[in-house]
Amino acid sequence: MEFAPPVPPIAVLLLLAGTAVSCHAEAETVAAHPCTGAGRIAQVPWAFFGYACAGACAEHKAGFAWAERNGISHAAACNGPTPAFVEGCRTYSESIVTAEQAGFEWARENEVSDTCACAGAGPRFEAGCEAYLEFTTRPD
Repeated sequence: MEFAPPVPPIAVLLLLAGTAVSCHAEAETVAAHPCTGAGRIAQVPWAFFGYACAGACAEHKAGFAWAERNGISHAAACNGPTPAFVEGCRTYSESIVTAEQAGFEWARENEVSDTCACAGAGPRFEAGCEAYLEFTTRPD
């Protein structure tokens, strides 16, 4: 029996893949980002769609970006150098939303306050994260 993580608050946005596909993911390295700020105002630990993560979820975002670039549509195709990378890949493959929507929801979930935290999961995810920042900082 496989361990399932707790149901995330955005569970309605995720769809579990039902077909298994075998594939080996190529290892990727997470590029260093020049930002040094914390990038958020939250009082709770960082999370990536229900998965706990360290820092700004760099390894989860790397797995998400890899899955998007490679068109991964089944969680069984997610392999990688770390469990966090695989969780990020699975998040992409199980998502029924666009990468932009995922970026917006991730930023909302983590109360992101700095664009530096948006980097690392691909340009579309980053655009969604930045849209969240624009939405939360616009005058009423």
